[in-house]
Amino acid sequence: MATSPAPQKARPGHKRLPLGGVSPVPRKGAIRDVETVVAPSGPRPASAAFPGFSYHGGPVVRFPQVYATYWGDLWLSDAAHLERAARLSQFLTDMLGSTYMNILSQYGATSGAGTACFMRASFVSGIANSISDVDIHNTIQNCINASVLPEPNPNTCLVIYLADGIGVDDTTDDIVMCEASSDNAFGYHSFFTTAAGNPFYYAVIPGLTDACLRESCSNDATCSLHLAETQEQRQTQVTSHEFCEMATDPQLNAWYDSAAGEIGDVCNGETATLTAGANTWNVQREYSKTDDINSNGATFCVASEPNPLPKLSPGPASSVSQVARIQQLQAITKFLPLPPIHFDSAKKKTRVDEKELQAFATKIFHPFHHSDLIAGVPEFLRQFADALERNKK
Repeated sequence: MATSPAPQKARPGHKRLPLGGVSPVPRKGAIRDVETVVAPSGPRPASAAFPGFSYHGGPVVRFPQVYATYWGDLWLSDAAHLERAARLSQFLTDMLGSTYMNILSQYGATSGAGTACFMRASFVSGIANSISDVDIHNTIQNCINASVLPEPNPNTCLVIYLADGIGVDDTTDDIVMCEASSDNAFGYHSFFTTAAGNPFYYAVIPGLTDACLRESCSNDATCSLHLAETQEQRQTQVTSHEFCEMATDPQLNAWYDSAAGEIGDVCNGETATLTAGANTWNVQREYSKTDDINSNGATFCVASEPNPLPKLSPGPASSVSQVARIQQLQAITKFLPLPPIHFDSAKKKTRVDEKELQAFATKIFHPFHHSDLIAGVPEFLRQFADALERNKK
């Protein structure tokens, strides 16, 4: 909960600094490039703390299909790093199925808890120690070309976790993360157009080591992340911030306040706890326009809602049956996540670990053995693969 006064609003037609990243400064976004302010539609509630937070006409991600990818050789170097990657993948699974998602339904991004899926993890080796946003685009495209990642549809979301020691230095978007000096962000989200002409939405989460925090914040007490937090807690907090912004403002032209930024920027640095079964995760509270209006500006940063919040109007129009899509998602849940895939970006080679494949097969057919259900499984799978290829044409 926060009680900040409403910020000054930028006028339509003027330039604004898009806030697409996690700033080290609480309740602020990291600056990225410059764009023209688009006038929002509909009335602004004067009693809300952020009456300028509005829908600006761009797309949202309605039913997120989330992929995690772990870039850098260090992720595969020992059991501890592999375990941290597995934990981060589990966090995504837990977050997408939780009441945290009920916050996003008011923006037309998801229909609430259980209407998003964690699809698969991948490990990409051969990444340079310092990369730009263009390098990220090229690596994603290489992953698409190698069938490590799918050609995106409007629901595809990618979360990139950089290994410790890999930083981002991008002068075009003015983003510096986990470099030796001049750090100004803890994460960001963006998009690019693939070779096939489709927008690909992604978020970048660096290692967020103690060294990253010390370089970004001169005073821990006034930082949006803290040294007392574990590395996992910092990464899950930034992930929640960036995922929610990626879903509600994937092309930086949907839901935002021209001065205060996106859904995560308004509440940047406000931590909360998400519990899923035996797991407890650190997340960030997100801006809820519904709560802001209903409380006359007294409460606007929340970490969950008991039920999906009704869509705000004006907002993005629905183009598909929500009930049908939810039923589709529920039908494939048993098959997810798919087994992790490994990609050597230098050699352009992919592989799937044999043990992970066996574990996946066991999960799919449990409590039966595959031979109890399908005779001649290898031949069946070959025929199935051929049918899939023909279906693409």
